[in-house]
Amino acid sequence: MTGKERIMRIFQGKETDRPALKLWGARIGQKLIHPAYKPVYELATEMTDIMDGASSKFNIYFGAGEDVKISYENKPLPDSHWADRVTYIRLPDRRLRSVYRYSTIGHPGYDMEYFVKEPEDLKALLRIKYLPYPVDISSYINTVEKTGDKGIVLFSLDHAAYAVYRLMGSECFALMCMDERELIAEAVETYAARIREHVKTVLDTGIKPVFGWVGPELCIPPLVREKEFEDFVFNTDKPLCDLIHDAGGYVWVHCHGRVGKLLTRFMAMGVDVLNPIEPPPLGDITLKEAIEITGNGMGLEGNIEISSLLLGSEEEVRSLIRNTVIESRNSDRFILCLSAGYMEYIDPTPQYINNLILYITYGLECVMTLRN
Repeated sequence: MTGKERIMRIFQGKETDRPALKLWGARIGQKLIHPAYKPVYELATEMTDIMDGASSKFNIYFGAGEDVKISYENKPLPDSHWADRVTYIRLPDRRLRSVYRYSTIGHPGYDMEYFVKEPEDLKALLRIKYLPYPVDISSYINTVEKTGDKGIVLFSLDHAAYAVYRLMGSECFALMCMDERELIAEAVETYAARIREHVKTVLDTGIKPVFGWVGPELCIPPLVREKEFEDFVFNTDKPLCDLIHDAGGYVWVHCHGRVGKLLTRFMAMGVDVLNPIEPPPLGDITLKEAIEITGNGMGLEGNIEISSLLLGSEEEVRSLIRNTVIESRNSDRFILCLSAGYMEYIDPTPQYINNLILYITYGLECVMTLRN
């Protein structure tokens, strides 16, 4: 089978020749952030099943409307490789501010201050007149052509609950879910409706892609209660999944964390492949246990923590890969995958590069030989 055929059959719940092998973040023709990644990239494009992504321009908060004026201010921090990017949103009746601390040499950044600090901030955002951008699928078509038979291309979507969370951060979101529940519900449904209309317009072009999104992980315990997952993920996302399935498309969802109790809900929601199924201690369920719950009712992707490749010995990585593939034997819908993108570290160590190469070469050997 080609990578494209293999991955699509996993989404469709059809028998495959073997599990897929995915190096998260590997894409045909991508730019490398460090020369050390070159042999990893070359192996990945030769030996793994590619899952790229594309989208059409979409702003869930403002769309293409002109009621909002946004300005920026950069404030370098003295004697460091860090700076603060201050963003101002000027609304017709209110001004909001956020602060993002970013690395000038490529390290991950930090949200220092969020736009929404009190209910009136969110209400002001919801009063904005929304005008969607026209859908343009040219990026998707180009990426599909570039990827060819090596794999598939996800049509990337925003997520309604995640969009609300991004405005205010974990603490404010958790508190407002209790103290301002009707307002949070209004915001989630407002953004969910915009996503559904966006998807309808995409589907009207005639393409029937695999749609993918991240975000449910910000709406699961321990950050919030299971009630928030039901109200703001399951009840909100199921109509979107139904819309996609009714048109002949498929659904990929990313959700880190402790998803053991939620696997049946993701299946009922209509998720075709769930990523990344983290084992304990970051997750709360082993791959074997997850497969016992889901059977072949939903594809599972992951089970290899990126930290294991960053810190583990060659022997430890081999054992982890081997045991994971053996545990996956009772599923016909498994994708071996890391829990994060492979090229998210700007200064990769030789140990990490060697383990990435081992993951690809030994991972392919295992998915081809250890399933019987």
